[in-house]
Amino acid sequence: MLKESLENFTAPNYGKTQRSPATYQTVAGHCTKHIVRLVDEYHHVENDQQLLREIRNDIDYYLRRYHEYCIKQRDGMKAHYHEVGADEDCDFEHLIPAARIRDLILANVITVEQGLNAPTVRLSRAKHELLKDAGWAAHTPDMWLPFKRYSNVFDSQFTTYDGTEIDLKNWTLEQHYSYFKHLAI
Repeated sequence: MLKESLENFTAPNYGKTQRSPATYQTVAGHCTKHIVRLVDEYHHVENDQQLLREIRNDIDYYLRRYHEYCIKQRDGMKAHYHEVGADEDCDFEHLIPAARIRDLILANVITVEQGLNAPTVRLSRAKHELLKDAGWAAHTPDMWLPFKRYSNVFDSQFTTYDGTEIDLKNWTLEQHYSYFKHLAI
């Protein structure tokens, strides 16, 4: 029976979608809906650490899916911020580590919308390695001044993806959200 079913199977043709504001909105809405559901589920779990771990993993998936499609792969963007002078040998990096963003959402410190649009950076691989070597791969000294994570380790300049220069020592998370509010769902 299985053999015949496999032989008779025709793979569906799903077709391709063209990226547009509508497709970004669809992905944002889909990810938001699932994260909201997962956060609610998380807060109703009692005495099951493995289930809590699985829910955190699921939230991470939807955060990263949004970041990949709506930020990293967005035409002309690649990240919220770009290291000035970095060549093509760059990494997509979360300025506030992604696990911390997830935990902030779970603690209701930031909204799901803010979590989806948490600051991301196009950082040279060499600087990314310096960050890891300094022990800041999954930590940050100051979420309010998120670039402090970098300025504690190396000197560099950054601009927004559209070329606006920023003051690393004073650029706040609030300024980030205000500048990028056009990406909000």
